[in-house]
Amino acid sequence: MNAATKTNVLYIGGTGRSGSTVLAGAVGRYQSLVPVGELRYLWDRGLRQNQLCGCREPFRECPFWSDVIADAFGGFVAVDRLDAVGWLEDLDRLRFIPLLAAPSAIRRGRFQRTLEAYGDAVSRLYRSIATVSGARVVIDSTKDPAYAYLLAAAGVFDMSVVHLIRDSRAVAHSWTRAHVRPEIHWRVEYMKRRSPLRTALFWDGNHVLFEMLGRRDRPRYLRLRYEDFVRLPDASAAQVAAMADRTGPGQDLVMRTDGGWPHSISGNPVRFQDGPLEIRLDNEWETNLGRRDRRVVTFVTAPLLKRYDYLGNARSA
Repeated sequence: MNAATKTNVLYIGGTGRSGSTVLAGAVGRYQSLVPVGELRYLWDRGLRQNQLCGCREPFRECPFWSDVIADAFGGFVAVDRLDAVGWLEDLDRLRFIPLLAAPSAIRRGRFQRTLEAYGDAVSRLYRSIATVSGARVVIDSTKDPAYAYLLAAAGVFDMSVVHLIRDSRAVAHSWTRAHVRPEIHWRVEYMKRRSPLRTALFWDGNHVLFEMLGRRDRPRYLRLRYEDFVRLPDASAAQVAAMADRTGPGQDLVMRTDGGWPHSISGNPVRFQDGPLEIRLDNEWETNLGRRDRRVVTFVTAPLLKRYDYLGNARSA
């Protein structure tokens, strides 16, 4: 695909419970960027399960997504014939990252054919999101590193990455809390929970993988701590938006006047809240994360905590 025809994609990478939904909403206040949630899950949670869009309509009844699917594939009947979920099962695995990161000439046979099929489908999807929304940049807040490598390997996007980092202790505490998933509208279901140790291991692995991705020459890359974003939300959002939209000196990004885009598929329940976007520091872990769990998470993630400047205060351990 010619570079001039590639859709501009901003990928928010990191770990779950790091504030990616809030960051996407803040960056999406600019007219040229459209936040649409965790697009890796659109095929299953949207098309198969018909979960609620951020606008509170079931995915298949949402006017925005109906227009996107019609523009990209000719309608729901046509897109239902695709095996995108099956393709993802064959591609989106941590063990495949070395293959996805390798030169394309190395990938052959069924794996390469599957990658090309998924790349065609997902490029049509993202391109139609941009067309229907009128935006120049599609914000994908999937966060998962394997999916980021998959998108980069597909070679069908002009991709930039914001590597979002949040204190591992705060992330571990968040993963222990129970949150209802409003998008599951036919029953009560809670978000997945993880032990602090398991969260710490994922936190380490994901951030190392995104640093490696940032060293590659394909995606533009910006590292951002969530705590710095909360402290200076407007300046941080403007910096991310300028990188993704490639605005240069003297070029101004225009803010929306319509309250932003509510059409997100998958993500934190905060996307269903009414009213202005609330950006605040959640530091409950300092009092509610048990001492033993805090020490375990600090020990396991200490090298990266130090690298990201999280070990400079007395309450770190």
